[in-house]
Amino acid sequence: MIEKIKDERQLVPWQEDPIGCRLCSAASAYGVEELFAQFWLQNEDTLLGKIDDALVLCPGSHADWEELAGFLPFLGAGVLLCPGGTAARLSLPAARKGWVMTCQNTGGAETPSAEWNPSLREMYALLAQCETETFQAPEFEAFYLDMSHRTRHGAAVSAGLRLEGRLAAAAICAAKTEGLAVISGVAVLPEFRRQGLGRAVVQALTAKLPQPVLCVFRAEGENRRFYEGLGFQDKHPFEEASLTGR
Repeated sequence: MIEKIKDERQLVPWQEDPIGCRLCSAASAYGVEELFAQFWLQNEDTLLGKIDDALVLCPGSHADWEELAGFLPFLGAGVLLCPGGTAARLSLPAARKGWVMTCQNTGGAETPSAEWNPSLREMYALLAQCETETFQAPEFEAFYLDMSHRTRHGAAVSAGLRLEGRLAAAAICAAKTEGLAVISGVAVLPEFRRQGLGRAVVQALTAKLPQPVLCVFRAEGENRRFYEGLGFQDKHPFEEASLTGR
């Protein structure tokens, strides 16, 4: 049975799960009563959440796949983030696959030149110049409203480095709980790449994060060496399934 979550404390068991952390952090920032941020629990151990147009699913051992497959289309979402292999269980096409990489946060020296929570307009412009086949910058308004709200409520933090007066690199943590932080975005302007700025801005950000475990979601075939150089290792496969091409 799928039931609406009405108390944020019901999400506690997923606080140290990299995928579940996204929902826990959203609930911390927005609560569980907003129409654009809704959460459900199925059979005590399967967590489902919808943030704007995206669904996040953390299936447990008692997941009722038939019920979930029938429920998802009614939520009006476009994409589903879930552990690897979940899309097939739901008869959905996996549009994107990758790995959750994790590492222990050893802290480290802070970077004096780092700028904390730089201008969101500058960060968005930076992200827009770093688009790839597997990464597209979100719509500006949605990005701006969400990041500003999360930052004000302590659910997000970002770091930036400037060169020649421009925001040349940025790293974003947009989901975190007491024990886990997700590095959700790293970007370097194309003309300033291969100078160590990506590594430096991630290290600056993680030095500020007190969470003992850090994770990133790495698209299949991308950035493995970069994150391994920072101490991350592949831990769990994940996938994003399309809900519009059923």
